[in-house]
Amino acid sequence: MTSVGLLGSDLPGLRPHFEVEEGDLVEKGQVLFTDRKDPRVAFVSPLAGRVTGISFGARKTLSSCIVTATEDASPDHATSPIEATDHQSIRDVLRSRGMWSAFRTRPFGRIPDADAKTLAIFVNACQASMRAPDPSVVLQGREDLFRLGISHLKQMTEGKVFVCQSPGEALCAQDDRVEVVSFGGTLAAGLSGTHIDCLYPIRAGIEVWTIGYQDVIAIGHLFATGQYLGERFFSVSGGGSAPARIVRSCLGAKISDICSEQESPCALAGDTLTGHPATYLGRFDLQISVGSNVIATTSVERRSHGSGPSALIATRALDNALAPDILPVPLLRALSIGDSETAKRLGCLALVEEDVAALSRVCTSGAPYEALLRLVLNELMAETA
Repeated sequence: MTSVGLLGSDLPGLRPHFEVEEGDLVEKGQVLFTDRKDPRVAFVSPLAGRVTGISFGARKTLSSCIVTATEDASPDHATSPIEATDHQSIRDVLRSRGMWSAFRTRPFGRIPDADAKTLAIFVNACQASMRAPDPSVVLQGREDLFRLGISHLKQMTEGKVFVCQSPGEALCAQDDRVEVVSFGGTLAAGLSGTHIDCLYPIRAGIEVWTIGYQDVIAIGHLFATGQYLGERFFSVSGGGSAPARIVRSCLGAKISDICSEQESPCALAGDTLTGHPATYLGRFDLQISVGSNVIATTSVERRSHGSGPSALIATRALDNALAPDILPVPLLRALSIGDSETAKRLGCLALVEEDVAALSRVCTSGAPYEALLRLVLNELMAETA
């Protein structure tokens, strides 16, 4: 591992207040910057190393912060478990120790406000695609940390914690506050938008949070050991029939550190359908797709987007790419013309970009639905401000 990147694209609108400067040595879990709007929310380094790049976007929003591993980086220090039993102390730990950014709100797909409350928490423990890491495999030997993470999530909501998984043996025990639900059979089964639409449909005044299963493990690890867990398991797969290989690396890892020299030039962050070219993995990327056909297919699709939308035709692929209760063609039409009220009525508040990424590839119109959805969500969010 040579370097990691904390990317502004994962933190839309965030204006950081940096606690470090370029050239500073940092420890794993050390605060790099805080949210200027609320300094209680901290963002930390996934590894020990040196800060080698800080760049800003428009209006001093974050573009990227790069940390490069060095031989003189400090090793992990001995720590002790963190005792936190009530919701306020748990929140304080998660905010100050870099784990608050693991949550995303629905609606709008933002990091929750520091004092926000949620009516339910959705843990996505589904295998997002056939070649994504298998949660049941990743959890082997880490079951206790996962259970500990779930127990702390229960303290953060008055409602339920929904553990959404692929069909198979339950990944954790159920009780009156934890419900394990299986999803499978369609392209959309692994998406949090599908889980929310089926189990807790978004209405006015409702806010729920989502979090990935590996982040739940990291929360359990933080409270069990007092140490920030910056490592995650990723899959690397090619375009053929060979099985994906699972690698252990850091959040925001540089793709060329994970892939071979032959793989790196044609690697995508994500699966072959919804992935995108990138230098560093995003905060929620758990899969790398490689192969000579991957970039070519994506670039053709993106060129078609630039030539203007074609007719929008209802297909089975569209039906399988969205939650079963959401009508794809009416929703996509509303997004295409920026009709936010109709899109809201059709269920867009349960969705974020990842939920419609496949639609941009399988829809005959060729429209960029991720960007169109974000425009509509931003308009609706501005109305609630």
